Amino acid sequence: MIEIKENKEYFGEYITEWIPEYENKYIITGQQQGFPGLERRIGRVAQVRLEAGEFGSDNVLLRHVDNVLMQHHNQSFWLIPDKFKSYLDECFKDVDMDNATECEYTIGNESPEKGFIIPSKIKDGESTPMRDIKNVINNKLKNL
Repeated sequence: MIEIKENKEYFGEYITEWIPEYENKYIITGQQQGFPGLERRIGRVAQVRLEAGEFGSDNVLLRHVDNVLMQHHNQSFWLIPDKFKSYLDECFKDVDMDNATECEYTIGNESPEKGFIIPSKIKDGESTPMRDIKNVINNKLKNL
């Protein structure tokens, strides 16, 4: 297997909104406590559960190079530029390709969901820490 090394060029477009075209795209997360290398920061997007993470953040299921499917929330995410696709395809050649429209994914053997982008279960008008932060930022941006 090709070794994935630290490379600041992996940080392409910052993801602000999840769209269907991101299914199985390679992404990199922000720094993670307890995971110093890239093994748990680079992965293919298997499923996104909007506002299902801690504090109302999105819960993103990533398939990693060791074939582990892991949830990530309270994270920043960037698309890895296409110029790295063939390199990463070689790294991930023995890794399962996810199909969220056919597979039902669970988290801790609970909360089964099928589909790529799972809508938020939090009602409109309800408050979460993440919604509150986004509202403050959006209001500040509107005033600029």
